[in-house]
Amino acid sequence: MPRKSTRSVKTPPKARSKSARTAATRDDAKQQTRAALVQAALELFAEQGLDVPSLDAICDRAGYTRGAFYVHFKTREDILVAVMDHVGALFLAGMFEGLTADAAAAATEAAGGRTRARRLHHAMRRFVEMVGSGAYPLMATAGKGPLVRPHQLLDACARSPVVRERYRDLVQMSLGAVAGLVRSDQEDGEVRKDVPPETVASMALALVIGAQTMADLGMPLDAGELAGAIEKMLGKG
Repeated sequence: MPRKSTRSVKTPPKARSKSARTAATRDDAKQQTRAALVQAALELFAEQGLDVPSLDAICDRAGYTRGAFYVHFKTREDILVAVMDHVGALFLAGMFEGLTADAAAAATEAAGGRTRARRLHHAMRRFVEMVGSGAYPLMATAGKGPLVRPHQLLDACARSPVVRERYRDLVQMSLGAVAGLVRSDQEDGEVRKDVPPETVASMALALVIGAQTMADLGMPLDAGELAGAIEKMLGKG
């Protein structure tokens, strides 16, 4: 009687089902549609202000119908919040990415035989650079207006609890990130320890919001000088 082979027979991998490929393609298309609508709204808000662009104008700019719009957003407030999330995520990443990690080599400098992270210093320098380049959405640069006028955003917050809560969320995220940088710098001996990190964060955000209001009024402002003054006040003396 012949002996049965003990070799295992490899089963060829199953090909991805047609329905799964179709679903993936459909999901990709939906994400592309949503991204195009958000980008179109962002462009129109920057060009015309938050109150002027209609839903039809946003759809026309994106190249989609109102039906496609309502697949992703229920109201005009929803797409404004989506734009805030998009812009806020880019700004927060540019400001804080890598600074909260102790091993962030890009945010460190060798001095006196030890490593000084100086996280708050680097965050302030980044903010100044973002204002100068136009990447900070609520302040103008030379010859270029802000992406969003601060008073228009506050008007939208006054009208809409949804928009106000999202703006509060973004401010709270910034407060938490700044407080974390201050706390780490205090532990490293780079920032004076007699001021609570949360208080420093509130002071910094209040200064930024006040500065963007002054800039909106057309008052000259030097972001670099403001950042330098804060660092002097917080230094060990």
